[in-house]
Amino acid sequence: MTRRYLPGLAVFAALTILAAAAGAVLAEVPPEIRAKAAGIFAALKRIEAEAERTPARAVPSSTAAKPGSRSLTFSEDELNAYAACRTEDEPYVKAAVLKLLAGDKIEGRITIDLGKPQASGLIQQKQDLLFAARVETRDGKIRINMDSLYLGTQAISPAFIDVIIGIVSRLQGVEPTTLKDWYDLPPGVLRLESRPGKVVVIY
Repeated sequence: MTRRYLPGLAVFAALTILAAAAGAVLAEVPPEIRAKAAGIFAALKRIEAEAERTPARAVPSSTAAKPGSRSLTFSEDELNAYAACRTEDEPYVKAAVLKLLAGDKIEGRITIDLGKPQASGLIQQKQDLLFAARVETRDGKIRINMDSLYLGTQAISPAFIDVIIGIVSRLQGVEPTTLKDWYDLPPGVLRLESRPGKVVVIY
């Protein structure tokens, strides 16, 4: 079965529909950012390896840790470094910064760069997408509930993002999804919890 991952920054690839003449901009992640993200990458790799050794239907031994009984905490800086590495090859994404709040709430700013000015003048070359959202996670799945969404200073509807995701999905030949759908967390991760400046990975 194909795992469904949160579309995240795929939304911004849809800007190519509106700006066909733009050149792709790929952000290169500096070594110090990669080093800051290394702890998360290593932890997720280890969690996935453990999950593969212990199938979900297997009965854990008395010495094995029960799923959901362990957790790792990472800082906001580590998470942002991880996001920078994961979005390195996303066209048009210049930067992504997340702010972790209590109660599984997040705020974020994603800077997009279309590469060169648009002849039409309808779309600015650089834009910030600002959002506030609540994150739900359970049983290895995640869903994002948008509270507010702005492109620059213009408020936009999450329904508009769903339309863009649908267009991009069809262009890529995959099943259309929406922001309200549940998506897979990294293998072995059961839940996430946000605290001010920290994310807790439960596995």
